[in-house]
Amino acid sequence: MDRTTLAQELCRELEKMVIIDAHEHLPSEQDRLASEVDALTMFSHYCKGDLAAAGMKADTLEFVFSKAPLEQRWAAFKPYYQQICNSTYARAAHIAIERFYGEERLCDANLLTLSERIKANNTSGLYKRVLREACGIETCLTQGADHPCDEGLMTPVHWTINNPRSYADIQAQAKSLKMPIETLDDLLKAAAELVRRIKQDYKGVGFKFFVFPMQRPDRVRAEAAFRNIRDNPDQRLPLQNALSDIFFDAIFAALKQHALVGCIHTGYWGDFRDLHPAFALYMLDNYPEVNFDLYHVGYPYVREAIMMGKTRRNVWLNMCWTYLISPGFAAEALAEILEMVPANKIIGFGGDYFVVEKVYGHLVIARKVIANVLAGKVADKDLTFDGAVAIARKMLYDNPKALYSL
Repeated sequence: MDRTTLAQELCRELEKMVIIDAHEHLPSEQDRLASEVDALTMFSHYCKGDLAAAGMKADTLEFVFSKAPLEQRWAAFKPYYQQICNSTYARAAHIAIERFYGEERLCDANLLTLSERIKANNTSGLYKRVLREACGIETCLTQGADHPCDEGLMTPVHWTINNPRSYADIQAQAKSLKMPIETLDDLLKAAAELVRRIKQDYKGVGFKFFVFPMQRPDRVRAEAAFRNIRDNPDQRLPLQNALSDIFFDAIFAALKQHALVGCIHTGYWGDFRDLHPAFALYMLDNYPEVNFDLYHVGYPYVREAIMMGKTRRNVWLNMCWTYLISPGFAAEALAEILEMVPANKIIGFGGDYFVVEKVYGHLVIARKVIANVLAGKVADKDLTFDGAVAIARKMLYDNPKALYSL
């Protein structure tokens, strides 16, 4: 078979697979059903970034996704919509709209009818219809969920205020845990209690945090840093600081104790220079009994992330979000990962969405990329067809199931 035919055959095999979605931000179905939805809902979340990049001002962006009359919001959205239709963020929305609501694009003629279809579908069982029936997803590892919910469709990965760089951060953690934090020892007890609750109370499987340049914990410097922000509440510690070092030392000890995964956001977000995946090296090397899931393959620092997966036994490379950022980048990254990293260390898909229908759009794009990359390996005789299918199954189901002990 030629590569195109191989890719089509592999894609059909991927479509048959039950998968584990290894990264979502979905609200509970109850919260989704209580929200007001319309055609523009399909262009919220990541599309907002493209709208801003295309020139939409912040006040206009806020208006477009407000509760103002739909026709007025559409009029403000429409000129920028034409500018972002080339992006993969918009493509995922279009795939979802076509699959669930029968329209290829949003336009004047279908604005109201499409909105009515979306409202009509916003009923009990929506998540099951989208995630289980359309996507074949067994469960989603959901960032910020505080308990398993929606018939097992969401498994919690806890994401909280977890890097204490200001006294406000510390007091927010105290409020969340309902325990006083007045001393450094209180803070370290809070770290251990937080992880205990994630495992025992929330039934969570991982702890998510943003990467930072951790160094060896120093109790004396940490005490000084704690007193500094306690006595100067307006002050915020720099990215590298002794308080974060000792706090995360306690977090990682608790992750080891409770056998939870450390889930590290790397790369794309805000000032991405502060989220370089190489900042995680101290953590990986000094906490070898903690398994770490490296989100987004470190984009744009992809090769550094791949090198970490190549050289560290406790690192998994998670392709979540990547196919949305750029299918081209994702294809190049996956091809290189398959040449360098053992197949059991690749986590193949995470939709990374707030809007449930768009998980399907992302998954369609991801399957195509994975199938194309594996087809190339088969065509080059690096893999057999059956071997390629087996690797896809590892990426999309076996590996996340094993890593997170699902």
